[in-house]
Amino acid sequence: MANIKCLDVSEWQGTIDWKKVVSAGYSYAILRAGFGRSDTQKDKEFEKNYTNAKAAGVKLGAYWYSYAVDKADAIKEAKACLSVIKGKSFELPVFYDMEDSSMSKLGKAKLTEIAKAFCDALINGGVRAGVYSNPNWFNNYLDYNELRKLYPIWLAQYYKEPQYDCDVWQYTSEGKVAGIVGNADLNIIINEGIIKNTVIGTPSVNNFETAALQSLLLLAKSLGLITQNITPIDNKSGKMTKAAMLQMKKYLGLKEDHSLSLDFIRKTYEAILEKSEASRGDYNKDGKLDIRDVTDIQKKLAGIGE
Repeated sequence: MANIKCLDVSEWQGTIDWKKVVSAGYSYAILRAGFGRSDTQKDKEFEKNYTNAKAAGVKLGAYWYSYAVDKADAIKEAKACLSVIKGKSFELPVFYDMEDSSMSKLGKAKLTEIAKAFCDALINGGVRAGVYSNPNWFNNYLDYNELRKLYPIWLAQYYKEPQYDCDVWQYTSEGKVAGIVGNADLNIIINEGIIKNTVIGTPSVNNFETAALQSLLLLAKSLGLITQNITPIDNKSGKMTKAAMLQMKKYLGLKEDHSLSLDFIRKTYEAILEKSEASRGDYNKDGKLDIRDVTDIQKKLAGIGE
């Protein structure tokens, strides 16, 4: 179990000296991005906190405070959150803060649907999403077991130890940290596996999509567009042979870096369709080269089907 110190802040902490925060031993923080249905409700200190924390070398996550009354509201809140954090880089997930008393009357089933709607909307936008709440809410107002299976959990419980399995544990709201005037919420990152750099606004690429590119590169090689071989996908790390990818980027006239995006996958696919004869690369033997050929190889490489 990891034991990484982390704090979370909002406009209520005012101006923060992030260099002092780092010197005090806190190199991780979760910033309030905003609340509600509109990006005009951005936290007043979010931009300043983001810029100054990054400059000090702090690794960041974010959270969005909810007042949603139904799934449609939750999606509006997700869109507002995505607008506020677009283009920013986070190492921790973006959490949905569900604890407002005005929502408790909605019932456990509806509140759980709201949480899932927000998180799924963020995930569809390329963002790793999680849920923040306290034991009372996870016991009485949210289906903890359902949410735990799907998303990272950030638990607020001011006790000697967390009584729910969680990834981040907020253990006090009365912490004292150099660089912050007044109290600060202090946390421990229990699950180090949630630390991963993500640039918001760039759709995430999962193992299945990595396998899709690998299958496209197999087709590209068979058509003579590239000469480099690839290796089967590593389902644990998602790594693939970079030489083939770089060669394909050169063919497409793209920047020859190691980034893997959905846009690059799409352009690779379009180049193959444009430059090849229909009879070549016909892996499923239906007389034409199309996405079904890619899908057959993709499934096999991803290890989810024959």
